[in-house]
Amino acid sequence: MGCVCSLGLLNFASLTAVAWNSPGHMIVALAAYDQMDAPTRAKAIDLIRAHPRFHEHFQSIMPHAVSRGDVSEQDQWLFAQAATWPDLVREAKGAVTRQDVKKYSRPWWHFIDEPIFLNDQERREFDHHLPVNLRREPPHDTDDANMNIIQAFKNSSNIVRDASAPKEKRAVHLCWILHLAGDAHQPLHACALFTAHRFRGGDHGGNYLQIEHDWKLHAFWDDQIATEESYETLRILAANVEHNRKLADDGRRAASNVDIDKWIDESYDLAQRYTYTKEVLQKVAAREDHAHLGPLDLSANYKSQAEAVAERRAAEAGSRLAAILKELLQ
Repeated sequence: MGCVCSLGLLNFASLTAVAWNSPGHMIVALAAYDQMDAPTRAKAIDLIRAHPRFHEHFQSIMPHAVSRGDVSEQDQWLFAQAATWPDLVREAKGAVTRQDVKKYSRPWWHFIDEPIFLNDQERREFDHHLPVNLRREPPHDTDDANMNIIQAFKNSSNIVRDASAPKEKRAVHLCWILHLAGDAHQPLHACALFTAHRFRGGDHGGNYLQIEHDWKLHAFWDDQIATEESYETLRILAANVEHNRKLADDGRRAASNVDIDKWIDESYDLAQRYTYTKEVLQKVAAREDHAHLGPLDLSANYKSQAEAVAERRAAEAGSRLAAILKELLQ
């Protein structure tokens, strides 16, 4: 991976855990890029360079050290940047205009709210009457803003696979594939907690659950990685996904599964086991009839398990992303 060196001296887990904020998306993309063959890389970069906002959202914000490097380093950064682009256009800021947000931001595409309940009684109360989109096949409208993550990923895959589609459109949807492959491996992008009183519309994947320091449970999982790491540090972390034997083995085993439905099912199962744990559900249930839920204190064991889950999911996401791009860009 370019100038990354002395990787054997670094321990992936000791540096930081991996999750799915913008640096996390970059790490997943960089891990995938390192596993891709040269023809697939070339086709991906060719598409990214055709992006309708390439100059403004890619070229103009390329780190100075990268822009002074060789083309291979620039291509690697462009690929990683593409994985963050769907989050970049959520807000009119910097090079992102309000028109960009209106044209490209699709907040619902990032997740699906498969339901989690406090207990079986509450499950029966909802009786499948949930105010969420749980459909798994994409609609006919390829820009339907109400698609969930499964529909959006399948939709974008169809567009990128279609060599007759406009190149600019394929470039935009390649960014979505890079991004959603990461999101699909974050447990809280696969589900939401529904309760009879407080969260009848769901807790938006932990976004309504507060933990210490005014942190949200969703943000805790998104921010398992340090949020302000330099690009060079992210390259080292991504390389360690592969150089950590256990994580590399996890990635290789996962690579044969390129079905977004199964990725989400895995994330849902992990959320039940490690995110909405018994201790979390008990605390929510105990305050269900109170006006304010208050912060939830996460145990040291909870945090340790979250770190381990995040590392493994990053490795799996990187390997699967490399595999599916080879298929889509043949």
